[in-house]
Amino acid sequence: MMDKTELNRQRWELEQEIETLGYQTLRYSLLCPEKEHREEWQWRIEYENGKYFIYGLADRASILGHKFEFDNFSMAKTEFINRLEYMVRSNRRRIKNGELPNYSSPLWNKE
Repeated sequence: MMDKTELNRQRWELEQEIETLGYQTLRYSLLCPEKEHREEWQWRIEYENGKYFIYGLADRASILGHKFEFDNFSMAKTEFINRLEYMVRSNRRRIKNGELPNYSSPLWNKE
């Protein structure tokens, strides 16, 4: 079982990476319990029973696809950031193709 101090350190590390990338307007949840802070089109990273889980939520906050499972934080962090980057790219593509984005973010309008 991981202590709260280490979980908070990991959350801070993720927040720093998100800030560096300028992704603060994306919908995400960082190491919160599964039932908390859920919203549509959100990417989540959770820690439970010694494992990290990453997954996306779709409309009505239902799980999109499957959960990615990792044994260590470094690999989970990389996958989580990759998922956020994909969200930006896919919504930019949607707008370029004349489709509506999943939700509003200034990141969709930047090239």
